[in-house]
Amino acid sequence: MLTAQSIYAINLSPSEQNLFTNMSSMISERGGFEPVVIHNAEDMIGIVTIHDGPALPDGEIIAPTVANDPTDPNFHNNFQDPEKFLNAGGYRGRQLQVLADGSYFLNRIFATVELVEKTIIDVGTVGVVVSYNGRHGTDISGQAYRHGELVEIGARGVWSTPLLPGKYAFNTYAGNIITVPTTNFVLKWTKEQFGEHRLDENLSEVSLITKDAFEPVLPLSVVVHIDYMKAPLVVQRFGDIKRLVEQTLDPMVSAYFKNIAQTKTLIQLLQERSDIQRKSGEEMREKFNSYSLELQEVLIGTPRAANGQNSIEQILIQLRERQIAVEKVETYKLQERAATQERTLREKEALAEQQAKITTSALTIEISENEGKAQLARTRQEAETIQVTAKAEAEKVRLAGQGEADMIKAVALADAERIKATGFAEAEKVRAIGLAEAEATEKKVAAFGGPDYQLNSQVLMRFAEAIENGRLPLVPQIQIGATGGEKGAANGLVEMMLSMLVADRVGRQILPDEIPAPVEED
Repeated sequence: MLTAQSIYAINLSPSEQNLFTNMSSMISERGGFEPVVIHNAEDMIGIVTIHDGPALPDGEIIAPTVANDPTDPNFHNNFQDPEKFLNAGGYRGRQLQVLADGSYFLNRIFATVELVEKTIIDVGTVGVVVSYNGRHGTDISGQAYRHGELVEIGARGVWSTPLLPGKYAFNTYAGNIITVPTTNFVLKWTKEQFGEHRLDENLSEVSLITKDAFEPVLPLSVVVHIDYMKAPLVVQRFGDIKRLVEQTLDPMVSAYFKNIAQTKTLIQLLQERSDIQRKSGEEMREKFNSYSLELQEVLIGTPRAANGQNSIEQILIQLRERQIAVEKVETYKLQERAATQERTLREKEALAEQQAKITTSALTIEISENEGKAQLARTRQEAETIQVTAKAEAEKVRLAGQGEADMIKAVALADAERIKATGFAEAEKVRAIGLAEAEATEKKVAAFGGPDYQLNSQVLMRFAEAIENGRLPLVPQIQIGATGGEKGAANGLVEMMLSMLVADRVGRQILPDEIPAPVEED
């Protein structure tokens, strides 16, 4: 009996003692006195190598799994029962079956264990399995795909179904798992930058020759997506993604942009970058599809001069100065427009300040206008009322006037007849009175000596009234003699009047020589 401390045996010969001693040393070196413990937290698996049994057939590198079903009579319980394993037909060498998490008591002379990490497929990727073991499967890629074969799971070759994200106890000696990104990844044609996946670490800027003989370099980026179900096709065709990028995509993309640059001048290449980017995305998408890739976007950087060249920088300086001049012109236009707007604003502000007065004036005008209209309406209404009233009154007056006129006419006719009669009567009265007076006068005249006497009498009466009213002296204060003078004239006039009165009284005419001469005073 062999233990870690000693060998327990009965009557061993020196040769047997040496044999067991060497065996104990070998078991100690292999850790055979301790169980094989695989911890779950360490994400490890055990690759078993059997050191006994028949050798593998030619062409085989991994021994197939045997008697792993607990119902099998030769179930060896994960290599812990060597006799049953050999009875089940197990081969010596590295086994396809692996040990998962747990504790295993193995004969380390019969079997040794190598711990390797589990295969982890991260989110955003799938694992394409390239199996080195198994039966020879049938190609299921179809007649249209002539770039290799795809086989079912368990067959030798590229499996048609990839491994989805997760942890797998995969025997890495029996095959290889190629990780393929299924999210969008960016390939950068820049020497200083590369992505986390490092698929583009050997890419650099595309060297161009423009139509006007400039030699810029063009940095660009390409966004690519791989359908997870097409990942086995890509791996089967190119081996891995990095080889695809370096041996296929890099020369294809570089050649495309070199061809574009030969048809453009440097300025066109700078100014038409957007159009070139859009056009390149549309044209290159079909080429990428032929490689089972999906082109999402092409992003073109700014062409720049290669090391040691400054001609492109001079062109850029000229373009910048030209643009500055254009921007100045636009700035001046905007400033002019701003000044105009400011003037308009000031006018509107001034107008707004006066708006209250303007509004009040406008309201006053409107009120006055409304009042005028109302007054006009009232005046018109009153005029119409007056007109209607006047017409009614006129009609009334006309009707009344006609009646009154008829009545007045009748009255007038009556008055006329009355006045006529009255006038006739008055005339007759006056005539009668006149005739009476005339007759009386005639008789008076005749009684007083006739008409001449009457005339003289009336003259004297008027003369006497004149003297009385004028307060004249009957006898003048100054008398003039016969030769003339005031006194003589007055006396003569009086004497003449008296003579005339006397003569008429006696009934004869006084002759001129009978008139006494005026007396002259000394």
